[in-house]
Amino acid sequence: MRRIILLPILLLVLSFIPLGSAFAQGQGVTVIDDFGREVLIPHEPNRIVSIAPSITETLFALGLGDKVVGVTRYCNYPSEVLERVGKGEITVIGGFIDPSLEKIIELNPDLVIGHNLLNPEFIAKIEDAGIPIIIVKTSETIEGIYEDIRLIGKACWAEEEASKLVEELKYKISYWEKQVEGVGRVDVAEIAWVNPLWVAGNGTYINDIIEHAGGRNVFADRSGWASISDEELVEKDPDYLIVPYRHGEELIYEGIMDMKERGLIHGEVIPIDPDIISRPGPRVAILFEEVVKALHPDVWSRVYTVENLIAPKRAIVGDLVTVYVQVKNDGMVSGEKLVELNIDGKTLSKTISLKPGEEKLLNFTFVIEEKGTCKVSVKSLSKSIEVSPTSEEMMNELRRTLEEYMKSYIDENISPTLTELENEISEIDRRMSSLNNLTTASIALSAIAIIISLASLAYALRVRKT
Repeated sequence: MRRIILLPILLLVLSFIPLGSAFAQGQGVTVIDDFGREVLIPHEPNRIVSIAPSITETLFALGLGDKVVGVTRYCNYPSEVLERVGKGEITVIGGFIDPSLEKIIELNPDLVIGHNLLNPEFIAKIEDAGIPIIIVKTSETIEGIYEDIRLIGKACWAEEEASKLVEELKYKISYWEKQVEGVGRVDVAEIAWVNPLWVAGNGTYINDIIEHAGGRNVFADRSGWASISDEELVEKDPDYLIVPYRHGEELIYEGIMDMKERGLIHGEVIPIDPDIISRPGPRVAILFEEVVKALHPDVWSRVYTVENLIAPKRAIVGDLVTVYVQVKNDGMVSGEKLVELNIDGKTLSKTISLKPGEEKLLNFTFVIEEKGTCKVSVKSLSKSIEVSPTSEEMMNELRRTLEEYMKSYIDENISPTLTELENEISEIDRRMSSLNNLTTASIALSAIAIIISLASLAYALRVRKT
């Protein structure tokens, strides 16, 4: 009976444990790194050393920051890295290409994650110390960045987290790819160094980003990171020159600006944070959007979300009306957005500066010119304003309406009566005319009779006298 009870409980417990994880706990995980090396990680690593800033960023993006015990002096993102270094929870093991073997071994890590620029002897010594080490090669494409995230995730027993991160990055990049579909491509060069000049050629993730962001790499005919002469850059003279730059790192920027000021090149110089542009990791989506913004600012400035549109329901012709628009920057890059309000086919425009994820409310004020329904819209949101005429126009309209009504009433009701009256009056006139004729004749006859009587009387008197 006890075994029967325990069996369902055991099955229930196992149902909450992924089979892959359960198997990995017993067998360890074997990965093939970017050098084609087969590496066994015998148990889930809880002490990880990173020998590249992009690797450190990936580990923290996967939620493994609390397992990182060693980083390079260049690992400064996210801010939590420096905070933990300051607290003594993470040890700085040296530089990018000159890490300290002794410090790494002292940390007793379960896993070391290095890169392809490390000395093979250094890698061998890590292995001789019994420490698993995997090598991540500098990515040559955007897809290569995804693959490295998956590799690190698998080696750290965080495959599910890695898959989620990759899907998130894919979504963000594909979103901006769709925004620049069909736009005219522009000529671009990415300057990695000056004196001598180094540029990103074909087979680099920068080239892949430029091509997918609506640009055309003028040095795509070069392989990898290539050295070129000043004359070659002058000959290409691209529309845009992307350079790594921030305060305190002026060398590349000033070198390119010097060539521009001397009239050797004429393209727009686009500075981008060197930490973002030089680290093929989780911030690749930010870099992609930065490049889209640089190459196609008109496209980028019109991409935002309208959270709300507020307009009055009623107004009177001549009113000064204010419409409020709440917009949000859903992207990961700061800048000015162009907000366009459509008013019955006419457009009012305003620019607004937004940080990533920031929302702001801006207002548009205009005069209502015509009565009826005024439609205002921003992107997919629209509102209707019912516009009434002014009081004077309303009185004129009322007067016109009354006049039209009276005319209609007269036409329908009074006009027939008047016509009948007119007919009766005509008949009376006719009869009166007849009567007038009879009266005139009667008067004439009476006059004749009187004349005859008088004549007869005069004759009689005359006879009597004789």
